[in-house]
Amino acid sequence: MKANTIGMEGRAHTGNGVNVSEKDLRQQFATLRERVLVLEDEKRELQSFAALAAHELLEPLIMADAYAQMVIDRVPDADIDSVENLLALSRGLARARILVESLLQETAAPPRLLEKAPVDLNAIVRDTLELLQPEIVARKAKVATERLPMVAGNAALISGLMKNLLINALKYGPRSGGHIGITATRRGEDWWIGVSSEGPAISAADRQAIFQPFRRGFGERRARGAGLGLSICQRIVERHGGRMDLTSGPDGTGNVFSFSLPPN
Repeated sequence: MKANTIGMEGRAHTGNGVNVSEKDLRQQFATLRERVLVLEDEKRELQSFAALAAHELLEPLIMADAYAQMVIDRVPDADIDSVENLLALSRGLARARILVESLLQETAAPPRLLEKAPVDLNAIVRDTLELLQPEIVARKAKVATERLPMVAGNAALISGLMKNLLINALKYGPRSGGHIGITATRRGEDWWIGVSSEGPAISAADRQAIFQPFRRGFGERRARGAGLGLSICQRIVERHGGRMDLTSGPDGTGNVFSFSLPPN
């Protein structure tokens, strides 16, 4: 391969017979630099818009959920159908709120400003399971968790990460009576946290695409939603310097979503 050379007259010889002056190269570099600055501005504007949209959506969701709970308390116990419909509405609002909160957390702090502190995963999982208790009960799911470690990270983002993974396990697990497991394994310097479910195994061909925005496993039509949960999870993990992995269960069925985080 012929290398570019610059002659005494200040022209760059590209090796393919084309001469480019130093002035031309500087102009091209300046043009590229301006384009990069424009793209960076557009990215910041998009992040600001996403943060604003998430913030504006969060308040009406909280209010709607509060009103739903108020109506549930006033409906006679004998009106079972109305109570069930209101509970379904409340669960849907809770899921939407979690998604919006995750988006707000994701846009609140750029990666370079991410501050890490000790994070108790046991407390995060406990609070998350309490929040998701209505959905867990409705699906008759069983959740088993090991003793989890302290890690270094952003507690708000890691909380959103666990919420999304557990919601994913509930949505795509068995319609009734499924088991969800939460485990911790030390590999090298990092902790790997796994969230397993008994849903249909995601094929090897779909395991990369599943983390892209607005994507689900091939043929999956049961669950509603924007398909952003796993994409958000991956971004949160990457911002902490970790990795996400997806494998099948030990017997080839189900799915295990795992991620790495640095120890405290």
